[in-house]
Amino acid sequence: MDIQEKVIEIFEEVLGTDEIAEDLDMDMFENELLDSLAIIEVLLGIEEKLGISLQPTDLERTDMATVNNLVSFLKTRA
Repeated sequence: MDIQEKVIEIFEEVLGTDEIAEDLDMDMFENELLDSLAIIEVLLGIEEKLGISLQPTDLERTDMATVNNLVSFLKTRA
């Protein structure tokens, strides 16, 4: 399983929806899927599944707005 698949899996678990897999460029903030608690849960999922430890201050809002943005960000940290 590659980074993108794991990120999709994390978002699906945290958000309880699979609609993000249909549009990897969907802005999850604009669509009101991500809030501050969900961000923390996603970061914990990244640490657990990818072994990359991040603090909320390590990312800009745009880094986490879409699946593709987060995957690009994580590839620079892996």
